[in-house]
Amino acid sequence: MMSRNVYAHTNITAGNVEIVVGWLNEPPVVGERNAIYFEFIRDGKPYAVDPSNLNIEVRYGNAKKSIDIEPLEDKLGVYIHPIIPTRTGTYSVYIKGSVAGNPVDGSILIEDVEGKGRIAFPDTEGNDSANIAPRLQAALAELQKSIDSLSTKVDDLSMKVNGLEESKSKQVDNAYNYSMVGLGLGAAGVIVGVSAMIVRRSWNKQ
Repeated sequence: MMSRNVYAHTNITAGNVEIVVGWLNEPPVVGERNAIYFEFIRDGKPYAVDPSNLNIEVRYGNAKKSIDIEPLEDKLGVYIHPIIPTRTGTYSVYIKGSVAGNPVDGSILIEDVEGKGRIAFPDTEGNDSANIAPRLQAALAELQKSIDSLSTKVDDLSMKVNGLEESKSKQVDNAYNYSMVGLGLGAAGVIVGVSAMIVRRSWNKQ
């Protein structure tokens, strides 16, 4: 069995069957839905295989995962396994089993997964320095509105507190005035009473 690179796909040969392995969508980008792509060609023609005769793993460093392949609709001899690559770097596919009676046992490097920066356009807002000033101004304006609103609420509350204090003060003054009037009337009553007693005694002596 031998292998050779064709663009971003790698071909291996098992007897008279050529197996093409790579990514369904290229270039592969981290965090984006993709699929491992398998194409089987026998004597130059698409060839349908029995996936149960193959044990396949996708590997990244020391991490590995067994996968099942399924036919791609309307594509004879083409199979895929959906995957979302979560890290940038080199991935490989290990295949062991038999194809058309030919043994296959090999590890295949596929195209490196890249970050979104290579194909992203324009830059995301978080990385676009040109957008920082307008967004900062908008944030400051919103903050100023919040401060003004809070200041108004504080002023209203202060006025209510002052009004309450003035009301309490008036109530205290009124109570004091009423009490003084009461004391005055009481004193007047005492004076009237004493005067009446004096007059009565004077009449008795006569």
